[in-house]
Amino acid sequence: MKTSKFIEAEQIAFEEVTTDWVTLKLGDEKFVIDVDTLYDLAFRSAAFLSYLESREEQQASCACENSELKVH
Repeated sequence: MKTSKFIEAEQIAFEEVTTDWVTLKLGDEKFVIDVDTLYDLAFRSAAFLSYLESREEQQASCACENSELKVH
């Protein structure tokens, strides 16, 4: 059974291996990925952050609309 590990931003690092390959370090784990995968990771991360932000905004909007005291 795999366990989840928590890491801080300072524990994330990238190193160039060649022009086509990079090393992604997450804590004490190291992964070698190609640059296309790195681009994909960047886009997926951005999309997930956008999803989280829109969900947060939607929840804030719902809380405001459902409260008896309207501040808008």
